[in-house]
Amino acid sequence: MPDARGSSEEGRTPGLRPRRLVDEAKSTDREVERRGLAALKARGARLAAAAWATVRPNRRRTTGYIALCSVGALVGTSVVVGTGKAGAVPDLSDIGAWLTSSRTGEAAHANGLTGDVDGKVKLPGMGDHPVTISQDGKTVLVLDEKTGKLVRIDPSQLTVEQSSRYGTGLQLVSGGRYAYLVDPVKARVQRIDPVRTTPIGAPVDLGAGPLGKAVADPKGTLWVPVPGKGKVVPFPRGKKAPGIKVAAKSNKPATLLMTLADSRPVVTDTEGGTVTLLKRTGRGMRFKLPSNITKAPSGSVLVPSATTGDVVPVLARKSGRMALVNTRTGSLLTASLGASDGRYGTPQVLGSKVYVPDQGNGTLKVYDTEAAAITKPVKVTGKRGKLSLFVRDGLLWVNDADNATAVVINSSGHVKRVHKYDTDVPSGRKPRDKDRSGDDGRRDPAPGPDAPDPLPEGPAGPGRDDKPARPEAPADKPDRDGTDDKPAPDPKQDPKPDPDKPDPDQPDEDEPAKPQPPGVPQAESGPGTIRVSFAPSSGVKPTGYRLKGAPAGAEVKPTRVGPGGPFTFEVKGGSCDRQYTFTVEAEFSDGQKAESGRSGPARPCVAPGQPQNVRHAFPQGGKGINLTWQAPANAGNGTTYTVTGGGPDTDGNSGNTRATLRNLKNFRTYTLTVAAKNAAGSGGSVVERVNLSNTRNIRVADNVDDGDDVGVRTQPNGMAGSRVGFIPSGQTPMLKVICQIEGSAETHDTYGWKSDKWDRIEWEGKTAYISDLWVGTSNHRKGEFSPEVWKCE
Repeated sequence: MPDARGSSEEGRTPGLRPRRLVDEAKSTDREVERRGLAALKARGARLAAAAWATVRPNRRRTTGYIALCSVGALVGTSVVVGTGKAGAVPDLSDIGAWLTSSRTGEAAHANGLTGDVDGKVKLPGMGDHPVTISQDGKTVLVLDEKTGKLVRIDPSQLTVEQSSRYGTGLQLVSGGRYAYLVDPVKARVQRIDPVRTTPIGAPVDLGAGPLGKAVADPKGTLWVPVPGKGKVVPFPRGKKAPGIKVAAKSNKPATLLMTLADSRPVVTDTEGGTVTLLKRTGRGMRFKLPSNITKAPSGSVLVPSATTGDVVPVLARKSGRMALVNTRTGSLLTASLGASDGRYGTPQVLGSKVYVPDQGNGTLKVYDTEAAAITKPVKVTGKRGKLSLFVRDGLLWVNDADNATAVVINSSGHVKRVHKYDTDVPSGRKPRDKDRSGDDGRRDPAPGPDAPDPLPEGPAGPGRDDKPARPEAPADKPDRDGTDDKPAPDPKQDPKPDPDKPDPDQPDEDEPAKPQPPGVPQAESGPGTIRVSFAPSSGVKPTGYRLKGAPAGAEVKPTRVGPGGPFTFEVKGGSCDRQYTFTVEAEFSDGQKAESGRSGPARPCVAPGQPQNVRHAFPQGGKGINLTWQAPANAGNGTTYTVTGGGPDTDGNSGNTRATLRNLKNFRTYTLTVAAKNAAGSGGSVVERVNLSNTRNIRVADNVDDGDDVGVRTQPNGMAGSRVGFIPSGQTPMLKVICQIEGSAETHDTYGWKSDKWDRIEWEGKTAYISDLWVGTSNHRKGEFSPEVWKCE
């Protein structure tokens, strides 16, 4: 990555203090007025001082009087006229977002609740250039993708403060107090100062490009996919950590797509067909994608870089097949948007709706999971262009940098239009700056005579995108309230129908209406069940609906759905190892039937969570571990378990909730991982650290009070080593016995018992030995090993 050189913008001294995105508190009109008057007073004082300085040296009173009068005129004019919008103190909305306009070279800040633009910043030298704006961290950064120029916006002044130059083809990512530039081709990561925009340290080489698109979580950890290695490399606190393996080895590099789902890093492996939660220490839960997504052409699967909730939408852009993966519950919902010829853009989820941009006509396709149907589309620009979607503060923002209009949508689906080219807003631009015309410099018209034709559910018809544009609405009458207001009919466009002429779109009175099929059903997986929902038939009302495609022996409730709904079936049964697709058949009073399209595939199971209540025990003599656990709450038939960390002799890869590990070494600590998996996914695991030892507390025994103490030695030998302590005669303290070992033969000085067995004990924090003749083990009087104490290795 090329070195950066910091510079001040337009001769401005680089700022040393970071500025907040918004003011600490909103200013009242009176406070704004006071600040304006204070500025005017200061300005008048400077002019007066300059005039007085002119008078005194030359003693030319006439000139001085003229200067003073000029000062008074200037002050008076300023009071009457004011400082103008360009000099107004900005009052940016707390709930808002920055939107770029490439044609005007500006970034506009819009209020998320009203859609009004409440501030603008001129981006010097970036007109007509593609730019990336990062507003997820503590600062607002803009990267010119064409020149590599990086700038920081000061929202309090609506100006560009710092700038630095880097190479081209970089990705700008920020989160928390950290910011990064990622070079996907050279596989390098450069941390940067988000305030000064200058580099911090040397770039980090990841060794295998090209890299996937990186994300940064709210704590500032960068997550970089390295498809060539099948890994994701995290950068906690700006420093590279070991990579996490997420994709199996393959002949071709994996396609890894990163998402922040409710701020948690998730990676989608489109080749392997998995969605995996990531932790700093490794992989978490893993979910299997349905076959209609995994069979999509390489590079045609789309995933958003961030979602505000747990659901990650995965879209095959050509087929229009979509999977919604709930990363907390493990459920998976499949739905269909219809084929798009590759026009679909990256989807986003807000509430119960999924919004998918149609790049061919500048609209959003809206899929409602509650209604299991595609609802009315949302017009954004009505023109061909690339729409970018992101969710911020619970609002969905949609922007096309090459057009004048953006939209913001709330969780209930209400749309507000944002006119980015508005000029009657606070700005930090200098008076000499002129607005670029960009789309004729006028607002994108409100829905009305200039709105696009009603959109079909399928692909646009031939020549649709080449239709000449209708005249735009005047700029002085914008639509401020959104797309809900209906315009007055245009007699040229919508002539009044002739009552004597039949409507070609309505069926003849003598011709019965043709029965219509229900909507394509959506299938949602659950533990042991599949929930199938559908939209009812339009037109003629059926007498009822039946589900087709349920596995043999499965229980379907209800067996028949009535004409008034609810339009949902629940299927219990089937195998987790298989995927099932469904259709819904509508039945009509005249005996006709109409069958829906086929749903996406679903399994009657979800990925299992982690095993519960893991416990361990040891066999006689140790050298093994017996594990037991309870199954996760959502585990059903087909769930198996694996135990790792105990060596090759592990019997635990089965559906049993127990495992035995053998041929281990005593007195070592083993880190064991118990994981559950099924055909829907894996990764629900729990880590158990087991110290394979059998330390026991045993009292000293047969220590006769004869005046002779019992020695504690450094070796299991009465003559070798040295004495490190003793137990006075007649006393029987508790000893911490670790294990038994053979040593020198000893004789009990009172009873004459003989034994060469010694006990290894903990003595004053160290390891020591005592003859077993004076320890109360089960065989200490026989001179044999005692079964309750393991042998030392």
